[in-house]
Amino acid sequence: MKLTHLFSSACLALSCFVYAEPAKFYANEALQKQTPTAYALSESNIPWLEQAHKQRQLDAEKLVNALKQNKALYKKLMNWEALSFEQRMALLPEVFAIEIKSFAITAPTLVINNTLYPQRAVNFVFDVRYPGAGLVYLNPDKLKEMEVYAPIAFLLHETRHAYQFQLAFKEQNLLAKGYLSAFKTQSNLSGASFSDFLTLLNEYEAFQFGNQVLELLTDGKFESAMMGTFASQFNEHNHLKIDLLELAKEPQKGSLLERFNAAMKEQYKLRYPEK
Repeated sequence: MKLTHLFSSACLALSCFVYAEPAKFYANEALQKQTPTAYALSESNIPWLEQAHKQRQLDAEKLVNALKQNKALYKKLMNWEALSFEQRMALLPEVFAIEIKSFAITAPTLVINNTLYPQRAVNFVFDVRYPGAGLVYLNPDKLKEMEVYAPIAFLLHETRHAYQFQLAFKEQNLLAKGYLSAFKTQSNLSGASFSDFLTLLNEYEAFQFGNQVLELLTDGKFESAMMGTFASQFNEHNHLKIDLLELAKEPQKGSLLERFNAAMKEQYKLRYPEK
């Protein structure tokens, strides 16, 4: 893989979005209208969302079942919170290998160190001009400062990007076309808000996938405020906190993006309670 002109999806919900200004948090209609096929908030993408939700559910269940087949690993995963940080990190390559096999994709390069991108916690590195398997990067120094499930949550998320990226360039189906648009848009993105970035189809779905896998592994106890918008997070009943498909059906005035922004007020208050 060429190492020039690569794009990283590491911004996520991390340090790239430390501001509290509403304009930098909520979705921007003018920006998203530039490439509507790339965003989950476009009404034209409702068929994509319907298919993506079904595929995510199937893939999450398949991966969890595969993890359960490895009894020694599964036992450790069930004891995750009692493990030391070093013990948790040591499990990640094994989880990664099972996830890759579950997706039936070419394994991206997995790098776990503090030096490749020392200022970042995680990366999925890709180049739309020279599509390949991609590179998944995890920074132990940064992850150690985060919540207990951050290492495995971000591993699941970044590895899901590898699946999306390879699908985007190998298939011509609905999901592939959406991912291709999202990766291309992401590679040239500027001026995006927190919600703009995280409602790109690839980010929206990767957060949903990782969150649902952990929901299934923990019997609904997993909760992480940093893993995407509420449209990618699940409540204690394993339902999306903001279900865009349900939101699109509501007989309210305004676009899906406007309805989403209204529903996101709760997450804004949680992230910036002083505001």
